[in-house]
Amino acid sequence: MCDYGVSTQLHGWLFRPADLNACRKRANQEARKYLAESKDGDKSTIPFYKFASGLSQRIKDGKEDGMDVDAPELTSQGHPYLEPEEEALLVTFYVAKIPSLLGPFAQNAYLRREVKVTATAAALFRRFFLSNSVMLHDPKHILVAAAFMATKVEDCMTQAHHLEEGTKLMNSPVTQAEILKAEYPFLGGINCDLLCFHPYKAVLALTEDLRTFLKTRKGRILATFATGEDRPIIGQDLSPMHNAARALVDDAVVSDIPFLYSPGQIGLAALMVANDQINKPEVPKIDLLGYIEHRFEEQEHETVKGQVIALGEMLKELKEGKYGCGNHKVDLQMLKGVHKKLKKCRNGEKKKKKRKAEPKEGEPESKKAKTA
Repeated sequence: MCDYGVSTQLHGWLFRPADLNACRKRANQEARKYLAESKDGDKSTIPFYKFASGLSQRIKDGKEDGMDVDAPELTSQGHPYLEPEEEALLVTFYVAKIPSLLGPFAQNAYLRREVKVTATAAALFRRFFLSNSVMLHDPKHILVAAAFMATKVEDCMTQAHHLEEGTKLMNSPVTQAEILKAEYPFLGGINCDLLCFHPYKAVLALTEDLRTFLKTRKGRILATFATGEDRPIIGQDLSPMHNAARALVDDAVVSDIPFLYSPGQIGLAALMVANDQINKPEVPKIDLLGYIEHRFEEQEHETVKGQVIALGEMLKELKEGKYGCGNHKVDLQMLKGVHKKLKKCRNGEKKKKKRKAEPKEGEPESKKAKTA
């Protein structure tokens, strides 16, 4: 197993917020440019892009020339293209559907897997749409391709026909042929960077370390009970905090936060938020800032504290649907408008009008009207 310190996730898929916005803007512009230059309805050579992979490192090394692309504002029919923010809303909506397709709560029993598989599918799906646009690539097809690939990456393979059945149960059918066809552009769009690390392991490892440390002489003073009870921490005392932190991570993994912070930072911040939000007398309050001072190098104390406190505030805002978390408060009315706009700006998406059947020789007009 690759170590996180040398992984493509660390060196290729961590961004500053401004860089995330720049990626989405360029993906949008590339799609506009292609749609404007391609022939009406020609879908034979739809391109995929992978510029988001390694962008931060290229910027740091001075090897990134620029992210802006000249692109038109309107289609040839005069319809406006989607804006990057509208594309992000669609991606947010679709990524929140992954747990219904793949994971512990999948509607199709054959697709029930550990939560880390759901998180991997969400991460790969979001990676693709940092370089690519929903105006070129159907997010439904890419979503299922990401789920299919996640089962391979996490060594819990499924079959394409189970995924097809899963999409039918979700009332959003994607055929096996569409799934397999989407795999090639999907892999290219993420630069074949498949390995994903998630905060779930960090939450578990930190909880175990806390449980051990809080039993030591230095650690005991960091845990207090609202009842004033003075006793050492026992096995299940930290379970409520652990479970609440995992619930926060469930929201984080479908948002933009994994593009901004490492799994360890997210896990520690989730524990801190969970610790603050649980108000039960039988559950101990843990001084996690004090824990940081004891378990991290002295020169890192202030940096780690600042990062975790800031990230904790972001995790609290996920319940408001911020940072692309589609698990909460998605504006469905706005989403409906974006879907309509998407249909208009895609080339070759016009519905053909049904032609009335020509009457047979000698057939009366009234019969023609009934059979047409």
